[in-house]
Amino acid sequence: MILDSIPMLSALRERMSFLTQRQDVLSENVANANTPGYRAKDLAEPSFRDLLQAGERVPDSGRTQPGHLEMTSSRSNSAKVIELESQWEASPDGNSVVLEDQMMQVSQVQMEYQSAINLYRKSLDILRVAIRSPR
Repeated sequence: MILDSIPMLSALRERMSFLTQRQDVLSENVANANTPGYRAKDLAEPSFRDLLQAGERVPDSGRTQPGHLEMTSSRSNSAKVIELESQWEASPDGNSVVLEDQMMQVSQVQMEYQSAINLYRKSLDILRVAIRSPR
């Protein structure tokens, strides 16, 4: 049995991939906090509608029906980098990075990633118990 075929684990892996990409974008913001003219960015989380439309474009592999969502690793690259509209004014040099805001977002991503890891581990533990149980 391949773990990729389990939808729960696939969805968690997709989520962790998205959070890793978002952490990269946020760390780039922090690194450029003193760069004149730098605009803060973030990663737009795909909406459910986007996921549904992407599911309709997936060729029928025999396992899904049109309109069903199929978790594939290619979807993790579909997140779009967006320029943030800051609620604060940009600094005199045009930089829009607010370090406090960025650090709060970094810690939020870290907590979400840790939750996804915990769910992934628990799912694997459940699979181990199911495999070991006598029939």
